[in-house]
Amino acid sequence: MSSRMERKKGEKRRAILDATEKLVAENGMGGMTMGKVAIDADVATGTLYLYFKNKGSLLAAVNARLNQEFNDYLRGKINEYSTGSEKVRAMGEGTVKFFAANPQKWMAVTELYQMKVQDPEDPHVQEFLKATNEMVQMMADGYRQGIKDGTIRKDLDPVPTAIFNRMAFSNAFTPTTEQKLLLKHNKIDFEHYLRVAFELIVRSTHEILPDDLKNSS
Repeated sequence: MSSRMERKKGEKRRAILDATEKLVAENGMGGMTMGKVAIDADVATGTLYLYFKNKGSLLAAVNARLNQEFNDYLRGKINEYSTGSEKVRAMGEGTVKFFAANPQKWMAVTELYQMKVQDPEDPHVQEFLKATNEMVQMMADGYRQGIKDGTIRKDLDPVPTAIFNRMAFSNAFTPTTEQKLLLKHNKIDFEHYLRVAFELIVRSTHEILPDDLKNSS
């Protein structure tokens, strides 16, 4: 295949992913159809199936791209710090900043968090798994470094701790209808709720609390 054809193929794939991300953010996964994606991406519906075998495969590809973009952003943030504690905190704070600056991506991620994996062997599902595991490993590396430098509890197992804490913070960041109702009923600001959730994670994993949390104890 010529470089020109490869470039056109890449452009078309990006257009499909862009259209899908926008539709998921605006209408949810249920409101996103292959027909609507084709219209927004300006391609024939049949063309979609040359790239993605079904809707689930397409959603996985969008989720993979979002997670990879998010990982690249977080990597830049954690590289600004030296201790394990600082790196782990930078990931949590970076999560809030990234999605606050990209509301469409936040809405899409909120929806895609509920994505059901239909075919674990699908290459786009594998791509999504690779991207999410990359984030888990970044966090686990922060815990490993923190265990060595004394800022993180030495009894923690880095990888399962990173998986659990990623899921816990993701759950706080993508609240269910019940959570939203409870927050509203109790007049709790969402950003405050996120800060509380992240502080709980920090307090449960740190050997030495950061100064700002020591002062709030």
